[in-house]
Amino acid sequence: MAIFFSMKPEQEKAEKTDQIVYVKAESVSYEEVISPVISTGRIASTDYVDIISEVSGVLLEPKVNLKKGQSFRKGDLIVSVFKEEAELALKGKMSRFMNAIAGVLPDFKIDFPQSYDRWRRFFDAIDMEKDIPELPEVGSEQEKIYLAGRNILDTYYSIKSDEIRLKKHTIYAPFDGAYTDVYLEVGSVVNPGSRIAKIIRTNELEMEVPLNPAEAAKVKVGDAATAIDEDQNETWKGRVIRKAKFVDPNTQSIYIYVKLTPSANKPLYKGQYLKAEFGELNFKDVMQIPRNALFNSNEVFVVVDGKLAKRRVNIVKISETTALINGLEEGTLLVLEPLVSATENTPVQILEK
Repeated sequence: MAIFFSMKPEQEKAEKTDQIVYVKAESVSYEEVISPVISTGRIASTDYVDIISEVSGVLLEPKVNLKKGQSFRKGDLIVSVFKEEAELALKGKMSRFMNAIAGVLPDFKIDFPQSYDRWRRFFDAIDMEKDIPELPEVGSEQEKIYLAGRNILDTYYSIKSDEIRLKKHTIYAPFDGAYTDVYLEVGSVVNPGSRIAKIIRTNELEMEVPLNPAEAAKVKVGDAATAIDEDQNETWKGRVIRKAKFVDPNTQSIYIYVKLTPSANKPLYKGQYLKAEFGELNFKDVMQIPRNALFNSNEVFVVVDGKLAKRRVNIVKISETTALINGLEEGTLLVLEPLVSATENTPVQILEK
C-alpha cells in the first residue's frame, strides 16, 4: 500500500490570490454647497429659581398648592410663612417710635421752629397698617444731634429693616411658571436658609442645540431659527439669543441657544427634544459624501494604486444622511460606500457609474 500510495501523482497547489473588492468611488472635488444647518436640541427654561427662606416660622398653605408640577401665574402667592408675631412686634416698635416723636414735637416748636411743620406732618402720616413714611429732611447739624441723642434716627431705620424682613414672609411668583421640586410640606418649620422649592418659567423657553465648531461659526446671535417636532408635525419660530464661547469637552460641540415662545395651541415642555433648523448657509471648498462612508468618526477609505488606504478628513457639517468634508487632495479617489471587514491594502476595482 505504501508503494501504491507513493505512485499517486502529486496535485498542484493553487496559488493564493487576493480577493478583489468592488467599490463605488469618486474623485475628490471641492465646491460651494448650500445646505441647512440642522441639529437636535433639548428644551430648557430661561429661568430657574431656588426658593430659600430668609425668615423663621411655620410654612402656611399659599394661594396655589405647594406640590411638584403645580403651575402658577405671575403675581400669585407661592410661599407664605406665618408672620402675625412679626407684625405685632413691628407695630409695638412703631407705637414706641410715635411716642418718642410726640415727646420731641414741643421742643421742636421752640428750638427748631423752621422744622416743626415737617415733623408734625410726618407724625400725622404714620399709619400702623402701612409702611412708615420717609423721614423728614434734617434742617441743621444741631437738629441732627438732637434727634440722634433721643434715638429717633436709630429707631426709624430699625423699623424700616423690620418692614423689609416682614415682607420676606410672603413670596410672589416673578413669572408664569411651575414647581419642579418641593422640599418642604405645608406645616413644616422653616429657618433662614431652608430650601422650600424650585420653580421654572414656563412661558419663555429656550432650546440648547449642539453644533460642531464649523457649523456654529455660521450661526450668529439674532439669526432666525425653526424648531420642529417630527412626531406632531408642529413648528415654532425662534431666534438665536446667545452662543457659547467654548467647546464642550465631552461632545466637542458649541452650544447655540434659541428662544422659543409656546402657546396654548402649541405648548412646549422642559426636557422635550426638537429638531432645530437654522436656514440655508453657504459652505465653501467642501465635498458632500454619504454619511455612512465615514468610519471611526472622521476616517474614510481612498483608492491608491488599486488598493484601499485610510485617510482622515475634516468634517465641516454632518447630517442624518450626508456629510460635508475637506482635507483630502483634489483628484483623490474617495470610496463613497461603507465597506464591511475591509482593511488597508485590500485590492479593489472601482465600479463605473
